Amino acid sequence: MKATCRLSLLLICIISSISFGQDYHYWTDQFGIKATALGGAVTAGLDDHSMGYYNAAAMCLLENPSLSFSINAYQYRTFKQKNALGPNQDLESSDFATIPNMMAGILVIKKHPKWRIGYNVMSKGVYNNKLDLFYANQYDVTNLPGDESFVSSFAYEIHNSEYWSGLSVSYEANPHLAFGVSHMGIYKNTKYYNDYSFTVLPPDTSSSEITRLSSTMSFNYWDIKAIFKPSVLIHYPKFRLGLTAVLPSINIIGKGNFYREFSTLNMTDVLPIDFAVISQAKKSKVKHRGTTSISLGISAQITPKCWLYVTAETFFRQKYYLIHNDRDETQHYPEIINDSLITTIFGNQTFLSYGEEYKPVTNVGFGLDFQAAERLALQCGAHTDFNYNKNPVYNFSRQNIRSSQYDRLVTSVGGSYTLKSGKRIALAFEFGFSLPKTTDYTVDFNTPNEARNGLTGDVGHGVKTAAYSYKLMFELTLGKLNK
Repeated sequence: MKATCRLSLLLICIISSISFGQDYHYWTDQFGIKATALGGAVTAGLDDHSMGYYNAAAMCLLENPSLSFSINAYQYRTFKQKNALGPNQDLESSDFATIPNMMAGILVIKKHPKWRIGYNVMSKGVYNNKLDLFYANQYDVTNLPGDESFVSSFAYEIHNSEYWSGLSVSYEANPHLAFGVSHMGIYKNTKYYNDYSFTVLPPDTSSSEITRLSSTMSFNYWDIKAIFKPSVLIHYPKFRLGLTAVLPSINIIGKGNFYREFSTLNMTDVLPIDFAVISQAKKSKVKHRGTTSISLGISAQITPKCWLYVTAETFFRQKYYLIHNDRDETQHYPEIINDSLITTIFGNQTFLSYGEEYKPVTNVGFGLDFQAAERLALQCGAHTDFNYNKNPVYNFSRQNIRSSQYDRLVTSVGGSYTLKSGKRIALAFEFGFSLPKTTDYTVDFNTPNEARNGLTGDVGHGVKTAAYSYKLMFELTLGKLNK
């Protein structure tokens, strides 16, 4: 029993590993060229296909049936985290991709002119990142005399994507008031791998006493869910007000494979025994929840050729819940460690369970739309993109993806040209960057000590993240948007 108590104390107190995952930002992606160029501040409505996503009621502003295609022709992201695993232990990566953004259309029913029907397919939340670090040095890590060879490594990889498709309906109740609703089906796919290894080699080659701590987890899952977005629009020739709500998501089906392992070897300064826990699940049930929100937007004509757009969207708190609730008993060594203790150590949930928790955030955006010529329109905008992960520093007692801790600011410019045939071509450029913030590192490859910190190093302050994104988008609209 004494061994189990000491083991519990070790795992709860000295292990605070970190991992790096998807950014956990709500406003990373905007849809449609004009909405992107206006900083996503379009809840008050546009004569644009993106209204099927932002505010279905605003589809009443379009007078003719039409179809549009837009893609992120080029998307480039860079990520560098200084002192991520201790002073001078930096992580960095870059990612280049060509990703479809949105295909959308709106139908106008001649026999029912007050109604509009919209449809769209879009990609959202596409994020790929790969990081790794190897470090070796001489430190006095154990109670053996002299310095030992300390070898540590970190490996991580994340692939995340979502694909949305939906139908939207709007009804113009009177010349100044319209109602709408969108129904979205969402397919989410996440693949994740995270591995830490800390090894101490004795200075005396005749000794076989190697000290080691390792942690590995990997999973991949997919999930299908649905959401409803009711909306309303009040519109006048020089002023508009829009309101959109995102209702709680409805989970349909999800499956995933999960693997996790933790082990220690010869850590006699803190444990009288070697310890290992390992578990795996295949084709397990998955339930992922979307976050509810309310978006309010206004737009006003401030000059004969210029409109101002402002939007604020508040995302509500999501309490901690299990995406994967594993009910199987884990395999562990030694046998004196019972399953109830394993559950207690790992956050009062089974070793392989995986959950998330989100904090409430409000993002704001604004944009300006200039009618530069009869057929030429120019836009510019900016918006915030705040991180919503409730637990930005990975808590070892719960298996989850730890996000980067930074917030973002995104700026954008764009323009469109309408041909004589009514077709419209448009492009936009978007630049995003992380806001300055210094956070803590919870693993330090420079200060390993078996007795003091279980080889993971001392916690410190000084992590700085520099993340940049560049996006160039093109769009083609077929059919006249208005008469």
